[in-house]
Amino acid sequence: MAGVDGKQRRATGRDIDSSSKRERLPVAKNPIWTTVGEARGGLALGYRRRSGKAGVWVVRLIHEGRRAEKNLAPADDAFAPPEAGALPFKRAATEAVEWADRQHAAWSAAEGGTVEAPTVRAAVEAYVALRKRKAGTGGRDAELRLGHHVLAAPLAGIHLAGLDARALRAWRAGLHRGGKASRKAAKAPAKGRAAPSAAPLTPSTVNRLLNDLRAALNLAGRTHRRLLPPAFGQLVEDELRGEAGADEPRGPQLLPDADVRRLVDAAFGVDTDFGALVLVLAATGTRFGQAVRLTVADVQPGLNRIMVPVARKGRSDRTAGTTRKPAHVAVPLGPDVVARLQPLLSGRRGHEPLLTRWHHRQIQGDKATGTLPRWERVDRRGWKDAAEMSRPWRAALEAAGLPAGLVPYALRHSSIVRGLKAGLPLRLVAALHDTSAAMIEKTYAAFIVDAAEDLARQAVVALAPTTVTPLRRAGAQ
Repeated sequence: MAGVDGKQRRATGRDIDSSSKRERLPVAKNPIWTTVGEARGGLALGYRRRSGKAGVWVVRLIHEGRRAEKNLAPADDAFAPPEAGALPFKRAATEAVEWADRQHAAWSAAEGGTVEAPTVRAAVEAYVALRKRKAGTGGRDAELRLGHHVLAAPLAGIHLAGLDARALRAWRAGLHRGGKASRKAAKAPAKGRAAPSAAPLTPSTVNRLLNDLRAALNLAGRTHRRLLPPAFGQLVEDELRGEAGADEPRGPQLLPDADVRRLVDAAFGVDTDFGALVLVLAATGTRFGQAVRLTVADVQPGLNRIMVPVARKGRSDRTAGTTRKPAHVAVPLGPDVVARLQPLLSGRRGHEPLLTRWHHRQIQGDKATGTLPRWERVDRRGWKDAAEMSRPWRAALEAAGLPAGLVPYALRHSSIVRGLKAGLPLRLVAALHDTSAAMIEKTYAAFIVDAAEDLARQAVVALAPTTVTPLRRAGAQ
């Protein structure tokens, strides 16, 4: 594009930002440049018009006496045959900035220091550390999942800059229960026997794992974007998409009152500390995370109730100084439950955790003296992770004769349904269990209908004519 004096002038973004404007430009060997980027100077995006086909985007970087230039991609010119990978102006400008960041990183590495994209292992470890700082329990759960299924797999050693769809698909195809995908091919079965195949992970478990890995790679992608290809984010999004069918609702596990009583007794038989935890979960229907935050002062024997702290998730408005809603929910208890909790209150201060358990440490053995390793009690501490329930829970289920697939959350389901069947208002049931009425309606719709029908049946009156029984006089034959 020429000016009044016939010389080529420097274009602005308005001259090349649409196909119709670019069509009016002359065919030329030299590109028409426009400055892009904000934080880095010397970066320009150029457009070179070609004869008979779409133009091409060119990127140029000049910084501290160094220069780099590269053909970026074809332009999406509507007046020419389409080409693979063609980019519109805005996308070309974005990729020019990303290319400049990588070029700056390469120059820094050449000066003194090895700057390269981290491995998947480093990305996962950084993500786990961040999760554990923000949410201890969630971070530990993510650490276990990623440790079993990612860090022990060949995928962990791949640099992010070299990560591709084939590597992610190979890792995903090898997921199975137990994790720790082998780095070596499976050994041939002995004597012609078929090798046992590992059970696949359930779709919901796979999706939780994919969510963690996707978050870890996206975090690394933002941190090291200068060192990664422009399509890295799209690669992660495409190849780590969740599996279908994982979010299908599963009916709540419910226990009759007799089974709840039998389970509580079995839990006390396994361990008194564990029994107290199961008793609280069964009596209140609260979540594990709320139960372990109970203090001695939260139990009010004179009023036969317990003050359950509200859930922390999504309740930023309930922090100190900004409480618009109560910090505790008053849940009534039966006299038998209060009597069983009484030993946990005697001689203890109000701020101490109500539910505690023994913490053990392992004492190393001594080969010289023939002493075997052993565990000894250290002190009593509060419960922290729901995973600590796994072993005693299985023992309690077996002792109570209940199905092995029953989960502790069944106590919460049973408590909610018990309130609905008792005719309690829906909002009261939701408040007692620190949840929303909408969630109750969505999850327990069938039981709400049954409870409403039972209440409505009490108002049913007979409408058919009744037969009048004739009266006879006393003494009449």
